[in-house]
Amino acid sequence: MKKTLSALILAVLLGPFSLGTSPGQAQNLNALQAEQALRQGIFEAENSRAPDAAALKALTAALKDQKADIRRIAVRALGRLERPSLSETIAVLLADPDASVRAEAANAIGQSVNALKPAGPAPETGRKADTAFVAAAQARLFSRLDSERDPAVRGALAQTIGRLPYRDVDSIRAAEKALLAVIGEIGARLDPVRLPAIHGAAKGAESLFRLQARMGPAGPELVAAMKSIVSAKPDPGWNPRTRETAAGARRLALLALTSANRLDEPVFESAAADPDEQLRRLAMAGLSGRVQGSIPAAAVERLVRRGLQDTSGMVRYEALRVYGRRLMAADTAPAFAAVRDSWPHTALLALDLLGQAAAPKDQVRELLEKTARGLPTNAAAWHTAAHALVSLARIAPDAARPILPAFESAAAWPIRMYAARAAGLLKDEAALRRLAGDPRDNVREAALSALVGLIGHQADALLVASLSRPDYQLIQTAARGLKQSSAAETAVPALLEALDRVTAERRDTSRDPRLALLERIGELATPAAATRIAPYAADFDPAVAASAAGIVERWTGRKPEVRPRPISVVRARMAEVEKLGSAVVQVTMAGGGVFELKLLTDEAPATAARFATLARAGYYNRLTFHRIVPNFIIQGGSPGANEIMGDGPYLRDELGLASHDRGTLGISTRGRDTGDAQIFVNVVDNPRLDHDYTVFARIISGLDVVDRILECDVIERIDGLIPQRHE
Repeated sequence: MKKTLSALILAVLLGPFSLGTSPGQAQNLNALQAEQALRQGIFEAENSRAPDAAALKALTAALKDQKADIRRIAVRALGRLERPSLSETIAVLLADPDASVRAEAANAIGQSVNALKPAGPAPETGRKADTAFVAAAQARLFSRLDSERDPAVRGALAQTIGRLPYRDVDSIRAAEKALLAVIGEIGARLDPVRLPAIHGAAKGAESLFRLQARMGPAGPELVAAMKSIVSAKPDPGWNPRTRETAAGARRLALLALTSANRLDEPVFESAAADPDEQLRRLAMAGLSGRVQGSIPAAAVERLVRRGLQDTSGMVRYEALRVYGRRLMAADTAPAFAAVRDSWPHTALLALDLLGQAAAPKDQVRELLEKTARGLPTNAAAWHTAAHALVSLARIAPDAARPILPAFESAAAWPIRMYAARAAGLLKDEAALRRLAGDPRDNVREAALSALVGLIGHQADALLVASLSRPDYQLIQTAARGLKQSSAAETAVPALLEALDRVTAERRDTSRDPRLALLERIGELATPAAATRIAPYAADFDPAVAASAAGIVERWTGRKPEVRPRPISVVRARMAEVEKLGSAVVQVTMAGGGVFELKLLTDEAPATAARFATLARAGYYNRLTFHRIVPNFIIQGGSPGANEIMGDGPYLRDELGLASHDRGTLGISTRGRDTGDAQIFVNVVDNPRLDHDYTVFARIISGLDVVDRILECDVIERIDGLIPQRHE
């Protein structure tokens, strides 16, 4: 009888005796091979999400291994299952003799209750049980904190205490008290010995203030501690790593104060003049909020204008964004000047802001018109020309209309996509209809979205025609656009055909468009379609299966059995994955520039393996960075250059202690365990992404290249990966 995956995993982890090997043979096993087999077994159990008792036992057995590294990855794997009932099992490792294991156990406890969001109970429990799980997790962390002396572990405990999904004020106040105990006294300079603990406490405070704002104001003592951390200056004698840890702690403290709405003028003054560019950027970002306290309008304007002259592009961008929100109504001159900024993102933002001017001056109109007209002779500058056209369409439609045809007929599809956006603002139905038939689906989608807003269901014929296209984003847009359509006679057959066709591709990443198709079928079709939809209750995607069953039940009164048949997870060999850790991966951009990265094979082995496999196969070559959000992330690696199209099957999340710091790479998802191999680069520290998105690589050189990547810039190729072994 064929062994199940869980049985094989358990056999590997429990040792050679369980596989029928004699004691003599077991003694002769190579130690390295045995450890590799053990690591592979843990990986397989985690990769399958331990679906049964045997697989779960495989992980709990590894918690008792003699090697600390084995215990560490095993306890991390248990946390990644996100099962509150495992918190007690994980907590045993809080007393492990190895500090790295204790730190991982602290994080794993937080991850085990991560699904119990304060907004509502998790599916497996009621609200009282949820509260009990969180309270128990907090108590275990508090207990360990009382005896823990290692600064790094204290930091990990503090991080986790801050991010637990609390449901009452008393628990929050207890968490604040614990964080204060970790921070201790803060002098003019941060104590380098206690720095890992202080950093962890600042991160815990950032999470606590951000996630629990709805529960009431932050405690004044912890607010005061965050202010002390922000104002503490680095020691010139510290090594670069210590200086960066200190800078990270100060950024986290400033973010915490921003979330708590407890920024004041002295904090702004200190942060806005700090040597750390990210701290100065955060000071500018804080000015865009409600800024509670006694900060005069004149002080806000002075700080923003200082930011507009900063040496850092990211600071100038943030200052200009605040300026656009708070000050531009009275004066467009700074935005006008910023069009010539050396940092491209700031210049593009300036063009966008000029399109929001309530009463444009002739000088603004002339600048936008001249910039937009620069497209035919300077296609390389399409970004500035395209942004100028859209802004011109907003404030001076008559000036934009004669320019639109040049964009509509441009060879590069991103320019035609911007033509569709401008045509929507100009209410140019004829242009939108032409662009809705564009060879590139991104252009069609932009045109159809604008056309539906302009003429409603008069666009139904175009929407129905788009259902036959291959792009998932376009299919989703078309299905949503047909809501309440009166053209059911033609729409329903096309919707059903699209559902069957996309399903036949068997791609996890088809979930969103297929759910949109099912929703529209459920609305427009008659119960006679039940026989077509009922088989989808056994679809490979659980969400699609549940949706189909619900539609059939509504039509017939009988709910078919929901029995999804998921696509098998992609496996990887740990021995091969570990080799990737020594690779220096070069990403070459088509427009020039290279950035290099290292894969975090220990932190995210499944993701690193998938990325390497796709990169070796040339998957990313000639794809784009389609989503650019300055001072946040850049995202790319989609065959459709959009949020929906990606590679399947889904990647599982690999969440751990790695943080989304500036220069790290993550995987885009649309919910837990829905990674589609689209990558994003954190261009600033993004701690709010921690514990929700995988971190799988870190840039080691060329971050300046990343900072200047613009929308739809092309990845030429990815080199430097170890060749795959063929057996």
